Amino acid sequence: MVVFAGAVSYFLFFVRFAALRDFPWVNLPIVIAGALMALVGARRVFAGRAGIGRRLAAVASAGFSVGLTMLFAYYVFGLSYQMPKPTPVAEGLSATPEFEVQDQDGRLVRLSDFRGRRLVLTFYRGHW
Repeated sequence: MVVFAGAVSYFLFFVRFAALRDFPWVNLPIVIAGALMALVGARRVFAGRAGIGRRLAAVASAGFSVGLTMLFAYYVFGLSYQMPKPTPVAEGLSATPEFEVQDQDGRLVRLSDFRGRRLVLTFYRGHW
């Protein structure tokens, strides 16, 4: 349950904040701690005189926890940073086409507003 809560809360709440979305400072320790607790619990079950049902439940719980931890880490550190390759159209452009976007205050900003000035465009993984 700890691993599940840590992984799900990342997508439901923590992705709203850039500092917590780009690196899961809160969720990663929770997910790892949950997986470790599941492994320790499974080890304790096998060290005692538990029946086959408890042993199967411990193995299933630990497997689910470790698997979900691995999927979470793969998503956050793998899939989230894969950038698509440029399309042939984008590779053939010599000038940036006109476009408009909203700034952090919600105002529309056009590329033509910066004509004649040096400009650095930075695109990063946003909130979705």
